[in-house]
Amino acid sequence: MGLDLLEFTLAIEESFAIYLPDADAVRLTTPGELVNYLEQRLPPSASAQCLDQLAFYSVRRAAMRLLHKPRDQFRPDTPWTDLLPEKHRRRHWQLLQQAVGLPRWPKLTPWGSFPNAAKSVGATARYLATKCPSALKGQSPTWSRSEITEVVTRLMGEELGVTQFKMSDRFVQDLGFS
Repeated sequence: MGLDLLEFTLAIEESFAIYLPDADAVRLTTPGELVNYLEQRLPPSASAQCLDQLAFYSVRRAAMRLLHKPRDQFRPDTPWTDLLPEKHRRRHWQLLQQAVGLPRWPKLTPWGSFPNAAKSVGATARYLATKCPSALKGQSPTWSRSEITEVVTRLMGEELGVTQFKMSDRFVQDLGFS
């Protein structure tokens, strides 16, 4: 397994809070096989939750408490620059991470700007829904096939840079990863 696929596998493990044995990982040659595998390994759910919405509400709730701002100040398209003053941005961002309480959080750039993955409240929610959906769902999360597919699809884009693919495309032969 090449480095790209190894990093993708690690991202899958972290996102779903699951261990993916090497013997299983090498047999999963397509995104569809990966989705099927995860569906068999993860506790099932009859209905899907909107992971972005779940993350947005979590971020908004924590930010309202931390920043003492009303609910209507927090919309998915609200830029963080409108909410966090530059002077104390790093400290507020760190406190917000702690208040949300998830294992992954977008890092500010060295000069204190927001990364593309977190320029707005909604973008931050999407980042969290992609990088740590299992933690977002809480203890004993359950998964629908559509949720698994959504997270795998997003991780394909985030980790491998592939946004256009079929579930039957092979990682090595069709998508060019080694």
